[in-house]
Amino acid sequence: MSATTIDLDTELDHLLARPLVYPGKGCAVPLGAGAEDLALHRQLRGVPVLTGAAFADALSGSELTGRGGAHVPAAWKLTAAREAGPGGTVVINGAEGELGSAKDQALLQTRPHLVLEGALAVAEAIRAREIVIWVHESAEATRARMADAVRERKDALDVHVRMLLAPEGYVGGEASAVISAVRGGPALPQFSRDRVHPWGEGPAVLVHNAETHARLGLLALGGDPVATSLVTVAESSAPLDFTRRTVIESSAGMTFADVLAVAGAPDPQAVLLGGMGGTWVPWSDLADMTVDPWELRAQGLSLGAGILHLLPKGRDGLAESVAILDWLAEQSARQCGPCVFGLPALADAVRRTARGRGGDEAKRISDLISGRGACRHPDGAVRMAMSAQEVFGS
Repeated sequence: MSATTIDLDTELDHLLARPLVYPGKGCAVPLGAGAEDLALHRQLRGVPVLTGAAFADALSGSELTGRGGAHVPAAWKLTAAREAGPGGTVVINGAEGELGSAKDQALLQTRPHLVLEGALAVAEAIRAREIVIWVHESAEATRARMADAVRERKDALDVHVRMLLAPEGYVGGEASAVISAVRGGPALPQFSRDRVHPWGEGPAVLVHNAETHARLGLLALGGDPVATSLVTVAESSAPLDFTRRTVIESSAGMTFADVLAVAGAPDPQAVLLGGMGGTWVPWSDLADMTVDPWELRAQGLSLGAGILHLLPKGRDGLAESVAILDWLAEQSARQCGPCVFGLPALADAVRRTARGRGGDEAKRISDLISGRGACRHPDGAVRMAMSAQEVFGS
């Protein structure tokens, strides 16, 4: 099976011109990334053609969903934010807590003006008073590039833009934690069952990750925001020790096998699809599926945060899952019982399964945890653990 090579430099509906490779866990800009300044951005893409109500109408007619993990329709969130009235905040969430992910930092470092284009279009549509760029303190390359991009636009901005530094860790990029921090509270997840209207009362705090804002930017510029899917192929030498992360933009019809061929990655035995709280899928089941969020949904799967965590052939899938569960337990905000007590207990149960004496304990603990957390962090851990039991437990 061969991969299709596409010249993305001339494609308005694409985000990246070529795959970007990040060695290890760092956030530095990869060599040859081709970062765009404002002049090049304008030369390649022109100026926005959809603003205000026209932008909102175009979004309502699209199938764009948020690419941070939950895939909530972007039009729903925009409508709720507009109904909340003027004076709100638009947040560019660049705090990728997923260890294997690099797609948001790739966009913020190489396509900062495309991301800003989306945020500015949203800000105008909801009559926001400010845009907040939310990034980890350690992401020095990302912080510097976004600061440069804002300075390039300074004289043309009619909305205040500021940068907030997120605490390190997995839950620091969770939407309700971001909303709390923007409002001056702790950067910790808050309880909310409403994914469309998570800010509660008052002016909206509308949070999208960097990829979603870039896609909203494409829409404002007259492009198709859903023509492609952005994924990070994460390769590791040991559990959670990522040695190579390749950010790839897949076009319509590309399969997961095509994506791995572009990344130059060997066929794995299985893939953790969507991130640490995603789903394990045997490679034999996934290889020929197309990288399409809607087709995956029909199979009961999700791209989630767009991460393909590869499990090499010969590595113990249950041991890998235990390492992830231990890490997820450490990343807990420690605000509720399902995280504080449930996640370590779940990790121990899967560990015992790996040793051949777990029985149904993991399932029993999962049933106690699921849906009872103050945020959705425990639910993701349960989803990953149960898929591990199904794929690797026999």
